[in-house]
Amino acid sequence: MKKRLIALLLASTMVVSLAACGQDDNQGSTPSGSGEDVQQSQASTPESTPESTPDSTPAESTPADPASPAEVTSFGEAPMLADLVQAGSLPAVEERLPVADDVYVERTDATGAPLEIGTYGGVINLLGAGGSWGLARPTMESIIHFNSDGTYYANVIKDFEHNDDYTVWTFNLREGMKWSDGDDFTADDITFWYYMCHLNNYDTKKSWAALKETVDGEDAWATLEKVDDYTVTWTFVNPKFPADFIENGDFKWCWAPSHYLADMIPDSVYVENPYWEKTGLDDEQVLLNAQAKGIDAATVSDLGKAVAYYWWNEDGIPNLNSYVLTTKEGNNSRDAQLCILERNPYFWKVDAQGQQLPYCDEIHFNATSEDGQDQLMFRSGELDIIGVAMQDIASVLADLGDQAQLRSFAGTDWGSYQITFNYTCKDANYAELFANSKFRQAMSICVDREQVSGLLSEGFLEPGQCAPAEGNFGYDAEWETKWTEYDVDGAKALLEECGLVMGSDGFYDFADGTDFVLTIYTYTDSGADTAYPVLEQYYNKAGIKCATKDIEVSAYDTEIDNNDWYAVLGPHTPIGGVSLKSRVAPFVPIAQAAEWYGDYGTYYGTNGAQGVAPEGEMAKLVEIYEKWNATPETAERDQYTLDLYDVHKENLWTIAYLKTAGNYNLISSKIHNHPDLLVWDDLYQYQNLVHYWTLFKTE
Repeated sequence: MKKRLIALLLASTMVVSLAACGQDDNQGSTPSGSGEDVQQSQASTPESTPESTPDSTPAESTPADPASPAEVTSFGEAPMLADLVQAGSLPAVEERLPVADDVYVERTDATGAPLEIGTYGGVINLLGAGGSWGLARPTMESIIHFNSDGTYYANVIKDFEHNDDYTVWTFNLREGMKWSDGDDFTADDITFWYYMCHLNNYDTKKSWAALKETVDGEDAWATLEKVDDYTVTWTFVNPKFPADFIENGDFKWCWAPSHYLADMIPDSVYVENPYWEKTGLDDEQVLLNAQAKGIDAATVSDLGKAVAYYWWNEDGIPNLNSYVLTTKEGNNSRDAQLCILERNPYFWKVDAQGQQLPYCDEIHFNATSEDGQDQLMFRSGELDIIGVAMQDIASVLADLGDQAQLRSFAGTDWGSYQITFNYTCKDANYAELFANSKFRQAMSICVDREQVSGLLSEGFLEPGQCAPAEGNFGYDAEWETKWTEYDVDGAKALLEECGLVMGSDGFYDFADGTDFVLTIYTYTDSGADTAYPVLEQYYNKAGIKCATKDIEVSAYDTEIDNNDWYAVLGPHTPIGGVSLKSRVAPFVPIAQAAEWYGDYGTYYGTNGAQGVAPEGEMAKLVEIYEKWNATPETAERDQYTLDLYDVHKENLWTIAYLKTAGNYNLISSKIHNHPDLLVWDDLYQYQNLVHYWTLFKTE
């Protein structure tokens, strides 16, 4: 059965207060998705705000009545900032915030629960930052922010609107908003980013689909115009609907601090534009200018990527986040033993009483060197938030008692321990076999999922299929249990219906007498190498001879790219996700991005120049996607998504053996305002959904 768009978390345990609510899709140039919480409801009433429904999407929405929340008439600040104001080294808080009507007021967390009014001071202690995005995830402020149910609202920008035919999108900024160094944030910082950092590929990321389209068979880019200091427009030749613009998961920001980066843009990357002239700087000079600011780069390309894309990893670069990387030597690198993010004194959000956020003074990232050290540091109070494995939850909570609380992030992959097959395999015998749904059904029912649950997850993950998890968009109990009943004899019968013939060695061969050996790829450190021996015994019992090939990720990617593979366990890009609103590629064969469709995706992504043309049900997915992409109507997009899901349910191109795993955090009981039942997905920038700027700490 189908279920309409339900909350991305367990709906029975969550009440959502929307930051923006439904609007008539037929309205044209109407402001949408206002994010300032003087226009964000605490508990919206039918008189002030349309009722939140699963089908409402803020891309077609009007904000709550700005008169309904209590007015914030005065502002407060952290004592450490008040001291700087008193000393004359920092402007008054009112001068550091946007004008009163444009200040963003945080009242609820991402689940809609009211926030506690916090107290200032203290440090949030986390584990080491890790990869390039480690410092950004907790603090990133982007164009829009999502709620945990998939609705969203304007965030850095004040609001956005579109014209009747969706060819012009307008971003309205917050008047008086400032960078973390106190310089004004205006439309000039958006034109600078687009024309001096992005369209010239200086940031190495001229790939964001939100800003490009196809015109006369060629890639074309949006025209950005500055209307005034606090208004810009993005203009397209063709309609640019919300699904392909504001909802696009890659379009996270569209600004850069022009006052700081202007002397780091060489003429060699300049593209003609109406707002910015050439800087007159050669490559060598900009590298020297960067070095003078403490930024070392070997090439201009390296420099552009560092300052215009991974800018949060470079100390001194002004930004709009709640916390900024310290300039203190020894603590100003994500790789440091102790990396420190400091409070942004110009942060543009306040709480419901007008106190400027964030509450805590700093975030500390603490590197660890030994397995288990994180739990020891958590027990001693040196860490406030750590991830915890499912099997450790019960024992750790029992040991810590009321010193710790468990917080859960729902997983969005379609099941755990996924196996998928190469439907464009170069060997015709295998390609034909994999395309037969009876073969996939046999691979599914030949495994005893109850035993696998005990062996691989100590019983924490329940048996399940490759399907949306409960609480996710499109959840279907029938789909979740399809082909999950253990039946070895039934599996053998299905394999024989596929034309396989049992050989004298007890394993099946192809009808032409050639050996059938299922080579299953795993890649190092994926966890699949541990699962393979468990699953192999069941495959063998059903007469399926297997081999495994565990290789490094880079080599694995090459073989996938070259279409030189047969099956993969624990694919690099698991099927599933929040929905098409997050990223389309895991669901539809439109790029060479997910193993389950192989070279079908290559064909679409190269306009037929390479790869294999999708046929039958695989082609049907593309047809539905193109309809989804071509409508501005929220309800229609939801229905197309469910239609697409039905095709997946019918075919089950990937088999999963257990339900999807979530992510679990232990947090110190001293930490307040950390939500529960969030969603772990790139659409939400993972832990960014926690809203670290609202956390506060008590003793």
